[in-house]
Amino acid sequence: MSLFATPSYAHSSHTASGIRKHAFNPYTDNGGSIIGIAGDDFLIMAGDTRHTSGYNINSRMEKKVFRLGEESSLVLATVGFGADAKSIADTMRRAVDDFKFQHNLKDMTVSAAAQYLFTVLYGNRFFPKYAYCILGGLDKDGKARLYSYDPVGSYSKEGERRAAAGAASSLIVPFLDNQVEFKNQYVPGTLGMEERPVEYLPKEKVEKLVKDAFTSATERHIEVGDGLQIVIVSAKDGFHEEIIDLKRD
Repeated sequence: MSLFATPSYAHSSHTASGIRKHAFNPYTDNGGSIIGIAGDDFLIMAGDTRHTSGYNINSRMEKKVFRLGEESSLVLATVGFGADAKSIADTMRRAVDDFKFQHNLKDMTVSAAAQYLFTVLYGNRFFPKYAYCILGGLDKDGKARLYSYDPVGSYSKEGERRAAAGAASSLIVPFLDNQVEFKNQYVPGTLGMEERPVEYLPKEKVEKLVKDAFTSATERHIEVGDGLQIVIVSAKDGFHEEIIDLKRD
């Protein structure tokens, strides 16, 4: 039988008029949202733990933030198609481990990891990994660096102060723009003529902003909720992870 032979089944007489398209969609959006905020010497990455398919909740404990190595400061947050997101996280973990073994137990730098993640995503551009990524870590001077990516690897080498992706990103990004980058904030007493200068926020303030952002998003978006995974990487205190409850319905 020819590989391109026509189907052997009979066509129904009740088919819809016009051309019918039969297609396979390899992607699905499994919901959820992620956030990354860089301070001066610390980094906070967070994501909710809800995994959805349409109106169905597949899991209430699906983590979206991954540490890349047991002793590494590198952290990756992914959201989008769950299978592709996990595949990217596994690929980055292997790359970080391989680098350490091949370079006399030296850890991969955050800038090198950022470039490698770009290579992974851009290398699959003709059949993209459907996942939005946020990568962060501490550089050799203990300063936080943060990078965000679209599914084909576009990112800024200069890094960012804040990033968000996922189902509720349209709700979260304006909030972060105002509270982290001080957009539309002005110095008191200048009658709106002098913009408030951008400065790093303290860790306690950033942690509160992350919790407020997800609490608000959970109230307004059905694909965000259940739990909030918060990962803090600090030059002073090292790695810390916690999961707190969010709205479940």
